[in-house]
Amino acid sequence: MDPEKVLDNIIVARAYNSSHQMLILEEASSLINENNIKLIISDSAVGLFRAEYLGRGTLATRQQKLNKFVHLLVRLAETYNIASIMTNQVMSSPDQFFGDPTKPIGGNVVAHTSTYRVYLKKSGKKRIARMVDSPHHPEMDVIFALGEAGVQDPEDATKKKKAVKSISKESKPVDSESVKDVTESKPVDSESVKDVTESKPVDSESVKDVTESKPVDSESVKDVTESKPVDSNPLDSDSE
Repeated sequence: MDPEKVLDNIIVARAYNSSHQMLILEEASSLINENNIKLIISDSAVGLFRAEYLGRGTLATRQQKLNKFVHLLVRLAETYNIASIMTNQVMSSPDQFFGDPTKPIGGNVVAHTSTYRVYLKKSGKKRIARMVDSPHHPEMDVIFALGEAGVQDPEDATKKKKAVKSISKESKPVDSESVKDVTESKPVDSESVKDVTESKPVDSESVKDVTESKPVDSESVKDVTESKPVDSNPLDSDSE
């Protein structure tokens, strides 16, 4: 499916208040005939009514306008034989002590006008769709998931993730031959190392010549030590 073609077939109208929302729906008849529209979606249909009419004093007025909007949407679906979907907001009920405290807003006006009511909630990575009201289907829960292919079964989404994980693990390893070529480089020549280590030693004869130098003459040392001593009694010579 080409996303560009899909976007070309979608007409978006943004409402800024509840009166503008009613006007868009009233003018939708001409667009349905001109563009052969088969589906109308009203996102958060009660949101603008809820924001403008606050408190219990305006509750009756809000419900009357909301009733008019919902019946106009049903009339368009029946007149032009198209499908209409309306999403709604939920609120937390303070008097609910057991079970799910969330309830849809809009009261009985929205509940009785709708043909099918489906409650959607998120549980982890999965989604749960609960059939609340239907003329042909029992109340039950259906678990689904959202993925790249759109709405799918949770088991299919899990299998796809495992397949992607196994493909990433089976990536091409490093070539062992190329690693072997690098590690088997030429070693250093042992002969050249031997030539360096076997250099010519120092000549022992030359060392001997240095150590065997001529010793000091003991006779000359004796001559120095045997010099004439000093006269120990010079007075005796004078007396003679």
